[in-house]
Amino acid sequence: MEIGAGTMRDYAALAGHHYRPGAPATVARRSDGSPAVLAARDGAGRLAGVLVVSMPTLNGAWRELAWPGRFRTADKRADAARLNRELRCISRVVVHPAFRSCGVAAALVASYLGRPLTGATEAVAEMGRSCGFFGRAGMSAYPLPPSRRDARLLDALGAVGLEPWELLIEGGPGAALGRHPWLAREARLWAEAHGATRRLAGLAPAELLAYACSRVAGPPFAYAHGD
Repeated sequence: MEIGAGTMRDYAALAGHHYRPGAPATVARRSDGSPAVLAARDGAGRLAGVLVVSMPTLNGAWRELAWPGRFRTADKRADAARLNRELRCISRVVVHPAFRSCGVAAALVASYLGRPLTGATEAVAEMGRSCGFFGRAGMSAYPLPPSRRDARLLDALGAVGLEPWELLIEGGPGAALGRHPWLAREARLWAEAHGATRRLAGLAPAELLAYACSRVAGPPFAYAHGD
């Protein structure tokens, strides 16, 4: 497997295999102006995986755990300037299904961390338990509390004695909706609460409920690396 500079065309080729719909909000640039994308290819030149680096969001509760006081002072303008100068975010790591379980994701992350754009790097994984490759590549994990919309859906499921994983079993969503039809409303409200999933609100109730449960089944994690 060879890892080198990639393009947004490489990302587009694999984007459909990522669990998050939509492209990253931003794509960081290298000093030569090219997008900060890494691509992994096998010996035959087949695209195995991609990594995309983005600019950081302005707010992140985990940053005080990773870098106490570094990006949060009384001067918000200075904090934002320092954040944009010193931190980049790994926003996407996508591996083609044919190459999964081969260490491609961890290799991509380790390759980037070997020559990062900035001294500090972070990543946020909504499916934290399924994204252990960040840790294997050398990043430190910081568990995050569920978002407001995730907490509401979890509370709704808990009220009827259901765990998210139970609705990932074939037939599970339909059976749950048959007993508790109002869960369809909760799934729709969950989808409408975020721009990245708003377009999914029109899915069939069972399909939407299964998708929402797949997203809240594992706790999200933030990962950090660097000085």
